[in-house]
Amino acid sequence: MHLPAITSKTQILGVIGSPIEHSVSPVMHNAAIEDLGIDFRYFAFHVPVGRLEEAIKGVRALGFAGINVTIPHKENVIGFLDEMDDTARRIGACNTIKNDDGFLTGRNTDGEGAIQAIRAAGWKLERNNVVVIGAGGAARAITYFLAKEVSRIVIMDIDKKRAKKLAAELEKVSRTTVIDSPVNDECLDREIAEADLLINATPMGMFPNVDQTPLPKKCLHEELHVFDIVYNPLETKLIQDAKEAGCATLGGIDMLVNQGEIAFEWWTGRVPNRELMKEAAIQWLGL
Repeated sequence: MHLPAITSKTQILGVIGSPIEHSVSPVMHNAAIEDLGIDFRYFAFHVPVGRLEEAIKGVRALGFAGINVTIPHKENVIGFLDEMDDTARRIGACNTIKNDDGFLTGRNTDGEGAIQAIRAAGWKLERNNVVVIGAGGAARAITYFLAKEVSRIVIMDIDKKRAKKLAAELEKVSRTTVIDSPVNDECLDREIAEADLLINATPMGMFPNVDQTPLPKKCLHEELHVFDIVYNPLETKLIQDAKEAGCATLGGIDMLVNQGEIAFEWWTGRVPNRELMKEAAIQWLGL
């Protein structure tokens, strides 16, 4: 089976972000489109920070069926939408938009996708002590769901105000103990030594900066579970270090596929082949 020819009736999907050249989403979604034989296409669009409003106006005016939103637009895009679902509103970040005749609705599939990936790995969340590095859109989505299940969350971000703001918001909507912490060697050593689960919710280590890691290897210990939401490369430096330290590890590819599957069904009304999407993504990454 091949993708149908692009015509005036072809419905356009896509992802916006900056940078965007690392994105696996077009390969993943177009594989599902081809498999189902539906008249859609999915593209990646580079949208710098200062052009976000124009880009969303373009989505509306050109009649795109829907788009994903990635770094650094997940929070700021909210101001340009007509409506958000309850979860996205509470999270304060949007990664998926649907266009219904010019009416743009936002939702967030990141948190649900992340929790599905953690559960599928067989990791238990109940009563866990979790350290999350990052306080941006992805971190907001993931911690919103985590706060319903774990006993303690530590939010660490180089932007102290952003970390403090997220921690305060989470404490208002959950019974979980949530604290913010600066990112320095002393705090990393102390907090990770007590943690059951570490989540990297930053782009640190993402292609092309594959030698970067959000924390020193010496902080890691064999009782720790390490989840890096970065999916390109499949095995980041953090994941490599964690494996060497004896940690259980989970990369970002399953979270990516999970959130993509949710978005695809919302846009098209069709259930995609999840395993085909994952296979296409992994193949594109060269493994």
